[in-house]
Amino acid sequence: MIPPRFHAAVVALVATLVLLVNLGGPALWDEDEPKNAACTLAMLQRNDWVVPTFNGRLRVEKPALVNWLHLAGFSVAGRNETGARLGSAVLSLGTCLLTWRIGLLCYGPTAGLLGGLAMASCIWTAVGGRSATPDAPLVFFTTLGLWCFVAGWQRYETLPATAPGGGVRLETRFALACGASLGAAILAKGPVGLVLPLGVWILFTLWQAAANALPGRLSAFTVVKALAVLRLPLILAAAGIVALPWYAWVTARTGGAWLEGFLLVHNVGRFASPMEGHGGSSIGYYPAVLAIGFFPWSIVLAAVLFHTVATLVAARSAKSPPENDVRCRSANRLLLLWLGCWVVAFSASGTKLPGYVWPAYPALAVLTGEFLAAWARGDMTAVRWCRRPEVVLQRVMQLAWSILLVVGVGVAVGLPVAAMEIAPRLAWLAPIGLVLVIGAVAAWRFQSAGTPHRSLAALAVSACLFVSLLAGIGGGMVDGSRGAQRLIASLGRTPAADAWASFSTVPPSVVFYANATIPQLESTEEVTAHLEGHPDAHLVVDARFQMNLPASLPAGFGVIARQSQLFGPGLLIIGPLPAAHSPFPPPQSENPLAWNAPVTPR
Repeated sequence: MIPPRFHAAVVALVATLVLLVNLGGPALWDEDEPKNAACTLAMLQRNDWVVPTFNGRLRVEKPALVNWLHLAGFSVAGRNETGARLGSAVLSLGTCLLTWRIGLLCYGPTAGLLGGLAMASCIWTAVGGRSATPDAPLVFFTTLGLWCFVAGWQRYETLPATAPGGGVRLETRFALACGASLGAAILAKGPVGLVLPLGVWILFTLWQAAANALPGRLSAFTVVKALAVLRLPLILAAAGIVALPWYAWVTARTGGAWLEGFLLVHNVGRFASPMEGHGGSSIGYYPAVLAIGFFPWSIVLAAVLFHTVATLVAARSAKSPPENDVRCRSANRLLLLWLGCWVVAFSASGTKLPGYVWPAYPALAVLTGEFLAAWARGDMTAVRWCRRPEVVLQRVMQLAWSILLVVGVGVAVGLPVAAMEIAPRLAWLAPIGLVLVIGAVAAWRFQSAGTPHRSLAALAVSACLFVSLLAGIGGGMVDGSRGAQRLIASLGRTPAADAWASFSTVPPSVVFYANATIPQLESTEEVTAHLEGHPDAHLVVDARFQMNLPASLPAGFGVIARQSQLFGPGLLIIGPLPAAHSPFPPPQSENPLAWNAPVTPR
């Protein structure tokens, strides 16, 4: 195995390959990335770092921390995709190192290394860590708070069982560090950055007190003493010092409109009911998200959860567990609560998105590292009730390698077939499935040879190569900007700011790449008036609404640019035609794209 002094460097190297290679290659995708980036450009142009706006209107969806990160990225890499994503990537790299450190403190060097690698080379880190969204800052600062809590709690883990809180006690410096981290998390994404971590720490403190109390001796007084040593007032005060100034400032500047919209609509409203079509099963949604987002390490997801719970149950029957077992048992409680609270809370939410539970990944990664380290050293505590526990463990890992093999074959064989219907260029990604196939075969062979550490090395190497290739190459092939970048570039020149408008909907990516405020027109009368009133008018149209345009456009106007997108009919721009070009033709077919005039290069 790698010497412990190199573990941090190895985790950082893997995270760098996954997060930074070709970071600015793909255009800004979905709606969130370009909307956040366009909001930042508006801040920069207005020289206003307090009030977020998008397309000329107050933006109440997110706090301003993500925009401040963009401003820093733009100053380093320019006003482009790399600049927009750089802050998220750097903070995600920091999250991977914090995950390694938490695993080291809780379980030792091997578990820490494996946990850090799992966090760095899972699919969702490659997705969220390379996105210009508030998710990466939220995950970094909540994980930073978790690390501060673990570091402070472990200083007192050797206290007697009768100590208040069962050994959970935070010095002033650790309590302030925890609070400051959560304050930054509030600036990243709102109250969730405080409520869930603080809830986990309170539950953990109570669980520790109950577990360490003598039978029948847990009283209300003991509970109060346990919570008192958690230093909750200090944590809340530090969080308020960090977060409240901006919240108070933006509230004053907007007359309370920003705070009302953010809290009532985008916090309470999102939790109460699905928004923007983002619903899902309350029970099965996030288990499926974890299985996909934590891949390739999720091949042992069920075994990790069983091992963690079974270890806690087995420890209860031990009369005098060693001191190291006490520490590991407490870490199991804390990390299991951290994982469970994020998953349970958002499973109860009406609005569901995969990134909502990303803050739970560091805990899952550390628990995965501990399970794999326990398997490598032959620890059979979790399955000691079986008749042949050593055989059970071997079969579990062989099943994991089999899952890895099947997925690798599926990528290598199935991706070209699926790509024919979605995006033919994705077929070029099929060979990366062979990385998983080779990793699975190597891991099985090393296990059969009695060298489990080499099996884990094969898993780590294949995970790093697979995810880094998927992120670095696949993103550019998908081109999630849906054609907006090429659409604007194809114009050849930039129209006047007041020439822009959009019909029915305003694509955020067009707002960013056009770097303009684009009014939304709702009726054919507004479209006609805009085109007649602006000789250089440029009307952005989602092709889904093309048939709702006026039957005939003012003379001299037609389609001057058109781009397809990964899903859906595409985007087009209606503008002034060259003198020799025919006018915009009327519909000739039931196919909404068949009547588009050919685009003449400008």
